[in-house]
Order: sequence, then C-alpha cells, then structure tokens
Amino acid sequence: MTDWNGLRAHFPALEDRVYLNTAGGGPMGREAADAARAYYDEFYREGDTRWNVCLERVETTRAQLARVLNASPRELAFLGNASQGLNLVADMLDGNVVALADDFPSVTMPWLQRGRSVRFLDAPEEIHDALTTETDILAVSFVQYKTGYRLDLKRTSDLCRSRNIRLVVDATQGFGVFPIDLERTPIDALVFSGYKWANAGYGIAPLYVARTLLERDGLPAAGWRSAKEPYDLEATKLDLTTDARGLELGHPPFAGVFALGGALDLIESIGLDAIEARVQDLVDVLIQGLDARGIAIESPRERDRRSGIVMVRVADPATTAAALAEQNILVSARGGGLRVSVHYYNNEDDIERFLDAL
Repeated sequence: MTDWNGLRAHFPALEDRVYLNTAGGGPMGREAADAARAYYDEFYREGDTRWNVCLERVETTRAQLARVLNASPRELAFLGNASQGLNLVADMLDGNVVALADDFPSVTMPWLQRGRSVRFLDAPEEIHDALTTETDILAVSFVQYKTGYRLDLKRTSDLCRSRNIRLVVDATQGFGVFPIDLERTPIDALVFSGYKWANAGYGIAPLYVARTLLERDGLPAAGWRSAKEPYDLEATKLDLTTDARGLELGHPPFAGVFALGGALDLIESIGLDAIEARVQDLVDVLIQGLDARGIAIESPRERDRRSGIVMVRVADPATTAAALAEQNILVSARGGGLRVSVHYYNNEDDIERFLDAL
C-alpha cells in the first residue's frame, strides 16, 4: 500500500504551507531537483566535457517518457515550453479549427496569429456535435484550467478519426495525474508543461507528434540538429530527419530534460493509476467539505469528467486568495472563484485547513 504521507517528504515546499496550487505551478520533487542539480554541478566542475553523456541521458528520458505515454521515442521532442510546441504544430497543420472560447490562450492563439478560421465553442460538452465535415482540426486542452473539466480523450480521438479531423491536445493540466495511452488513444499532437502536475519545474515541455504527421509534412522549422546526420554539419543542403527530435533544432534543454526524468522516476514508482485514484479520493473529501459548508463549486462532480482542479465560488476571489496566502494556504484566483488544485501529495489535513480558513 502506498505511503502517501511518506511521499510528502519528497516535496520540501509542503513543509510549512498548504499547497493547493499545482494547477498554477507544482513544487519540484526531490528526484527532479537532484537530477537538475547534478547536471549543473557537473558543468560547474568539468565544463562542457560531457556532451555525449548528456545526449545519452536525454535519450534515456525520451525512452522513459515514450513508455509512460505508450508512444515511440521517435515521436517525442523536448522543448522549453508548451506554447513553443503548439506554435510548431500550428505550422504543420492547415485548415479550419474548432476550439473552446474559455481554453488556455496558448491553445488558441497560434491558430489566430496565423489567420486560421477558428470556431469557438462555449463549453466542452459542445465539442462532439460541433465536429462537422468542415472541421479540419480540433485544438483543446485535456483538462480545462478554469473549471477542471476533463475531456474524454478516447471518445474524442475516436470521433476525430471517424471524421478525418486532426486532434491537437494540450495535456498540461492532466499529465502526471491521469494515464495517457497514445497507442490506444491516437492523437496527432500533444504537448504538456513539466512545471505543473509532473512536478519537473520550469524549462521543459515535451511535444509528441504522430509519426504519420511527421512523415507527411516534415519539420516546420530547422536547426543543425534537424538534419538526418547532424554531425555532418552540412550547411549547403537540406536533408531533414522525420524524427520529432528534429524539432528541438539545436541542443536539448538538458537541465529540464533531466529534471523531467527524475520526476518520471517518482511517477512510475507510484503508478499513474494509483495517483489518479488518490487525487479522485481527495477531491471527494474537498467537495464533501464544501457541500457541508454550503459553498458552491463550478466544476464537474462526476469522476469521469473532473480532475484535480475544483473551482470554488466566492464573492471576491483575489482578496480571498491573498488572505489565504497570509496563512500559507496557496490557491489561485481565477475568474469568479478560487481554483483549488489537489495532487497526490496533499492530504486530508490540507483540505481541512483550507476549508476552516475559507
């Protein structure tokens, strides 16, 4: 049986605060911090003498992430942030887009900036009826950052496949809690930021691009490591790889990749099925406590639609969040409420302290 309270020791940031703000940015775990620190320590002591060793470590992490996502390592690139990945994908795909009006701006802005036709929907429940023969691309978050609504990826993937629609997913608010199986649930492109639920810190955002898409359209940008044989350093011809690593263009974001590797070590040691169940149980406790106090929520209650995010309706979100922060209880003010985000390293005491303070 998992020692959930024992796992809290992996996150020193939890020691003196109630951390209910993972949806804004999660604390780094010990494994992630140690891996990044080791890279900087080596560079500090030895200079740039370990390039080949670092590249081997990058490929180890690429294979590790591929295992977690049930994808091919050749379909994964390591970038600095999710917005960068979504812009690369927007350069690879053309056509009419369906998106959510209240989604995170990084999901929608790349298409608008390129002058694409974007049909905005008011709610995720409208997606399936909105995907018509005139739709070429669905761009959407796995979990909505404001409400915590979690998309049924399998159903959405099946529908997009049946209608020949490209599916682009920002999994930032879901990866690290909910299993994603890209073999069982085909997606054309998926990206996530490592600094939230993966607890890997800033500076790393893996991008998955389906091999069929890479082989059909090629790379939308190029740098020296985009070549099939990068160490030929050929400047007069363009012979690009169809592996996603070509999207890294130059050197990988080493420290971020290694931090992600450490974070994945911890995630795999626990198991995503166990993490999902733990988060769902804690959200049950939170919702029951809010209901008992007559405090309304604006998030799904059904387990198959909710996530680790619960939006709590309060009259003055910003003032309330600031007052809670003075008591070392961290949440976010979003729209007309407080965004409370619960991860596996939280416990019932955290929730009770939040509820009592609220």
